[in-house]
Amino acid sequence: MSNSVISLLKDNFRLTNECIILVTPLVLFIILFQLYVENFQYRLSNYANYISYLIVLWVCLSAFFSGWFYMTKKTISFNKKNFLSYKDRNTELGKLFMCLFKGIGRFFLHFLFIIALFFIFSIICVLTTIYLYNSPLKPDYHVLSGITEIIRFLILYWFIYLVPEIVYSYNGIFKCIISSLKKAYLSFRQSSLLYIFIYFIGIILNLGIKNILEHPFVYFIALLFVYYFILYTVLLIFNNYERTFIRQ
Repeated sequence: MSNSVISLLKDNFRLTNECIILVTPLVLFIILFQLYVENFQYRLSNYANYISYLIVLWVCLSAFFSGWFYMTKKTISFNKKNFLSYKDRNTELGKLFMCLFKGIGRFFLHFLFIIALFFIFSIICVLTTIYLYNSPLKPDYHVLSGITEIIRFLILYWFIYLVPEIVYSYNGIFKCIISSLKKAYLSFRQSSLLYIFIYFIGIILNLGIKNILEHPFVYFIALLFVYYFILYTVLLIFNNYERTFIRQ
């Protein structure tokens, strides 16, 4: 791993600690989202209810991501400013939560489209896997799983350029798609190691959480690490984007 990547990883710990305020809306949304899912997932009696249930989830995710990612950008900018007094700083800090609503107003349709696109890609990936598994070629299960993981990684790799591209450029969704594809391609050698590292850390955390479900206190501590890791990852994506494409 290059020195620039190691430097970015270290600097991002400092940035995460300074932007810890972003955890508050994240945790609140996850709690409300889980309550909604748990309350309605077993009450869906027909296709109309199921479709309306999915639409509500789609809209809620789009609203949260559009607001939270915009708040992320503004929080990073906030921590770069020098304030004359704590009063001025606290006043500006309180305004950060208003960025959630501004972000929804500016980027809601963008993220509505992104989530739909991600869902379509996921369906195509699943259907392709099923088709190949049942085809006369009948590839080995491990080979098929490896191919699926590579495709999933490439899609996610593109999306982590698309999200900050939307928030920083303010362009239309199709311009952002084209621009993010170019940036993802041009930065692949530089950033692929960074995201492979994040990818495997995420897998390790996921496996660890599954193995400690029967220990409430340990599970709670692990959950705090998960929230911290989510915030760390999002800030790493934005921080890397700023270093690569903004600070030039």
